[in-house]
Amino acid sequence: MLEELKILLNLAGRQRNKLIASCVLSVIGTALGLVPFILIYLMMLELFKPVIDQAYIWKLVFWSITAIVLRFGFMGLSGTLSHIAAYAILYDLRIKLAQKLGTLPLGYFNKKNTGNIKTAMNEHVENIELFIAHHLPDLTAAIVVPIFIAIILFAIDWRMALATLAVIPVALIAQGLMYKDYKPLMKGYFDALEKVNSAVIEYTQGIAVIKAFNQTVESFRKYKDSIEEYHDYVWAWTKRFIPSWSVFSVVVVANLIVILPVGAWLYISGSLPMPTLILFLILGIGFSEPLIKLNVFSSQFTQNLEGVERINEILTEEPLPEPDVERIPSNFDIKFQGVHFSYDKREVLDDINFTVPGKTVTALVGPSGAGKTTIARLIPRFWDVDTGEISIGDINIRDITTERLMSLVASVFQDVTLFNDTISENIRMGNEDAPEEDVVAAAKMAHCHEFIEALPAGYQTSIGEGGAKLSGGEKQRISIARAILKDAPIIILDEATAFVDPENEELIQDAIARLAEGKTLIIIAHRLSTITSSNQIIVLDEGNIAEKGTHDELIRAGNLYSRMWEAHVSAQDWKFETDGDRR
Repeated sequence: MLEELKILLNLAGRQRNKLIASCVLSVIGTALGLVPFILIYLMMLELFKPVIDQAYIWKLVFWSITAIVLRFGFMGLSGTLSHIAAYAILYDLRIKLAQKLGTLPLGYFNKKNTGNIKTAMNEHVENIELFIAHHLPDLTAAIVVPIFIAIILFAIDWRMALATLAVIPVALIAQGLMYKDYKPLMKGYFDALEKVNSAVIEYTQGIAVIKAFNQTVESFRKYKDSIEEYHDYVWAWTKRFIPSWSVFSVVVVANLIVILPVGAWLYISGSLPMPTLILFLILGIGFSEPLIKLNVFSSQFTQNLEGVERINEILTEEPLPEPDVERIPSNFDIKFQGVHFSYDKREVLDDINFTVPGKTVTALVGPSGAGKTTIARLIPRFWDVDTGEISIGDINIRDITTERLMSLVASVFQDVTLFNDTISENIRMGNEDAPEEDVVAAAKMAHCHEFIEALPAGYQTSIGEGGAKLSGGEKQRISIARAILKDAPIIILDEATAFVDPENEELIQDAIARLAEGKTLIIIAHRLSTITSSNQIIVLDEGNIAEKGTHDELIRAGNLYSRMWEAHVSAQDWKFETDGDRR
């Protein structure tokens, strides 16, 4: 528990003093709420005297009103400070998480599903804000104020104080039973919640396919199973929780059944004044409220600590190591030497060796799963290789800082990622400082200026989440414009014409040619007709280099590439025949 508290305070950062001040003010404010009861007790003592000092009574009334006003003032100030601190922490946390995720290798995202990250950045961070802004000051007061009350009660009458606290041991035992194995149970709860989040994201992102194949929620098994698993877990936990919670809820408010008979007996025996009995009846009943709050806050605190741990797991995840001394390449030759690489102990690249001379075009081809995209993503160091070396300009990419390496490489992948922003801003991701005229120039080179100008707001048109308002070919041309604007010396194209219709393919090929002028270009292609003029073609098969050479050399060799070419040419001549065609 202390370790988690330390983590929470570390996350608070510069807002720590505000949180401490908020908690202190909350304690003072809650304690001031007790002052009127004490003053009423003193009034009653005075009222039971034969001669009443009216000036004294009015003085007590004045201080009671003053205490009430001060209480609201302190509580308001406490809430203001806690909210300021909470929103600042919320902002800082999300920025830190986003920055941290940007430094992690892609392997991390393969291990963690989208639901894990989404839950951490959304639910867990939001819960921390709720806890800090509302619960933390109240929790502090719920711990400290009962101690104040107990001290006051013992100072007035130790016998009645013992009667008031008589049920507390039973309540504490019930509370202990409630929180037995709470931490592993809470971990299981969040695991189930993250599965639900992942399934929901997958379901909503795949809704087009689900509708196209007339699937329903019931038939989408992963979504249905995750919901049922979450329901069953929460229901089983609730049934386990109910008995001890019921005992606690009853016992913690049952001190009246002890206070009343003990107080009546002492009053009848003449050893307890009526004002004192009334005070204990009032404070005794009110004594249970902080304990109930404390129980609720303890539950929420434990939930938040689990969330804090999961946030901290991301923040403490090891990023790709940066070089102590950066080396800057003088040219842009790319070399793979003895590269081995595995996904989760499954080797996908085995002893890969090849060189891409600077300002040349190299195509990677081969069957699906051969390792083409993996090679492309190892160049900008999305992962580190298991063994071997990848170098740019004879400098190991591990000796180049991530920021500089990213500036050297522009990628256009088959799965285009666009953001819910304007077209201009999506293109400007290639160079965030680029003026608007450069954005337009890049769009013209990528042959997307015409369709952008036809949109209602032109370059300021919001394209929706994931570029939902654009066609597949339009998205791909936007991504090419982005790469053109970046003007990196190394270009990686992963099936850049995959979603382009035949009418626009020539335009895209022209855009790619402009993009590649004077650059080191690596192309991953399934349409072999697009890479016949490459300086070299590397043919991959099951994580190995099967052959390499020019198009003509590989055709003459008559091996895997030649067979792939024959299949490609045959597919070009394929057509769908109807019964009428056959007749």
